[in-house]
Amino acid sequence: MHPTEGRVELLGERMGRTDVRRLREKIGVVEARLDRKLDESYDVATIVLTGATGTRIPLWERYDELIRARAEELIELFGCADLATRPFGICSQGERQRVLLARALMSSPRLFLLDEPAAALDLPAREALLAAIEALTDTDRELTTVLATHHLEELPRTTTHALLLHGGELVASGPVSETLTSEALSRCFAIPIEVSRRDGRWWAHAPAGWRRT
Repeated sequence: MHPTEGRVELLGERMGRTDVRRLREKIGVVEARLDRKLDESYDVATIVLTGATGTRIPLWERYDELIRARAEELIELFGCADLATRPFGICSQGERQRVLLARALMSSPRLFLLDEPAAALDLPAREALLAAIEALTDTDRELTTVLATHHLEELPRTTTHALLLHGGELVASGPVSETLTSEALSRCFAIPIEVSRRDGRWWAHAPAGWRRT
């Protein structure tokens, strides 16, 4: 989508003056309900391979040994090795999300967009997902990851910067330790919020006795 006013520069390219198809090859996306758009009869390894071509069906003639090796590497990285031959349709929601992460990274993108990746996950699945995202820092230090969420506890420890929005308006932005404050979060959610951090992870809750009026 192009802006109605102003301009957008993305990965060194200016929107409207670059080939969007070429730009898309540099961006990995995991969005809500993406799993429902894929053929659930394919096994996990095949689903991951389709990320190399950005297609919903496999293009077998384009998957050489290097591409297959990368798929195996990513499947291992996200803890899906034991799922490789399992039909995608019978994987749990948490397993699906990890498979989609691997799929989105097949094209070696420079920008990785995650739209509420932990939505609908139980606690063990969420923690496994966050551990997988944190592991990306060790495997690709040049990759920029942008994660959208409503819950501070879904932020990986590797988060460096934050941006808060309320009603489409900017509330605060900057280094994570300066942005995720009780004052800023209270303005963002329009209720009193207390923020704490422990072991590199963030937590937010309303103070005891608070009631919405």
